[in-house]
Amino acid sequence: MAVARHLFVALIEALDDALLAQKPKHYKCVGKRRRTLSTLIGDIVIHRRLYVHASKKRGKKKGSKARFLLNERLNIQPRRRVTHGLLRLIVSAATRLSFREVSEMLEEAGFPRISHTTIHNEVRRYGELQSQVLQQSKELLFVAGQRVENVELRKVPVLFIEADGIIVNCQGADTTKLELKLAAIHEGWEELGKRRKLKKATTVIGLFNGGDDFWETVTAQLMKTYDLTDTQIVINGDGADWIQKTAKDYFADAIVQLDRYHLIRDLRLAVGQKAANDLLAQLDRGDVTVFVDTLEAMAPRIPEKRREVYGKLLNLFKKYPEHLLDYRHRLGNEYEGIRLHGMGAAETMVDKKVANRMKKRGMLWSRIGACAMASLLMLRSNDQLFQWLDRHPENDVLNPVPRLRQQVITSGHEAPGEWLRVAMPSLGYSTKPWVIALRNLSGFSTAL
Repeated sequence: MAVARHLFVALIEALDDALLAQKPKHYKCVGKRRRTLSTLIGDIVIHRRLYVHASKKRGKKKGSKARFLLNERLNIQPRRRVTHGLLRLIVSAATRLSFREVSEMLEEAGFPRISHTTIHNEVRRYGELQSQVLQQSKELLFVAGQRVENVELRKVPVLFIEADGIIVNCQGADTTKLELKLAAIHEGWEELGKRRKLKKATTVIGLFNGGDDFWETVTAQLMKTYDLTDTQIVINGDGADWIQKTAKDYFADAIVQLDRYHLIRDLRLAVGQKAANDLLAQLDRGDVTVFVDTLEAMAPRIPEKRREVYGKLLNLFKKYPEHLLDYRHRLGNEYEGIRLHGMGAAETMVDKKVANRMKKRGMLWSRIGACAMASLLMLRSNDQLFQWLDRHPENDVLNPVPRLRQQVITSGHEAPGEWLRVAMPSLGYSTKPWVIALRNLSGFSTAL
């Protein structure tokens, strides 16, 4: 690692030397200043030139400011020292571990020591950026009426959306709880030996301002991938109104069903296992009216301790009787031949993809922090986290290698390796390992 650190310091300072020859008019160099950067290969200390406006009069020219040309070229910003490569590792680890645990893990693994506060700030910044991207996608569709163009959209006969929510603790004074909402979107199931896997599964996870905000975001994400013109949408979820009621406002022809796990569990809690099994047999035969009437007729026999659960369940079933039948009883004959199974994946996804990070450790979240983390969990769940991070290095310290190559070629040198030997004569004489490595460098492919 020491060799690699010497190598990168030499490359960065060589770039600073190259920038000296192209300094802006009326600026002069007044010395070098020290700066530490945290990278995947450890902390590196560089010395870069400070430039000030060369005014004829003594003192600082009004309106001018000191500049570090190297900072501008590599996007080195005040009070930010972590390079893009290390940030990728930090953000990925922070979607699995607490910020303090990530800090300890980095130090134990031999990486630069980064405080948990710095990690929190960096992760939150990335999460807020992703939240803004989701908001912009939604506004383009529902405000501007624009859809994704020049993209080949998928057409499928049936598309499944499984929705669920999870409550996390809030540290704000106005509320103690926040509800995160999740949608698991998939095209059905594929067999993997004795196991089944969701086909082309993607998720939408976030902290939304009600059901409308959630379904607008889901719709905007769907429109990036699917042509839903002739697609039958099936929506599964618990009894929350933002699922059972609001979903129909956005997918009018969708089949919406009450999640079987919640239905069976709550029915057994309300009337007991034997009575619940008899009622479920009626529902499996498609006798929805008989099912609801029989349940209502059981009211006098419900024990006092079960009446609250029973009353809520009966009201839910009477409110959404058309959602009681399993979706497989409601699909038309044109879907015969498609392998169909019971739904309920959202419950597992919430547990694995959200609860493990945000709920099970007794953590408290601010509204902004919860929204940011949920956005990153969504990216990780969809295997898009690293790809997305690499597309958004706007505020990160940039890799000096391609910038040095570009600077050398711009200055009229065709071979960067030859330029290095001319610009740094010590390369021809020193036998230090890092100098030998730098002397042999020709492809400039190393990354921070």
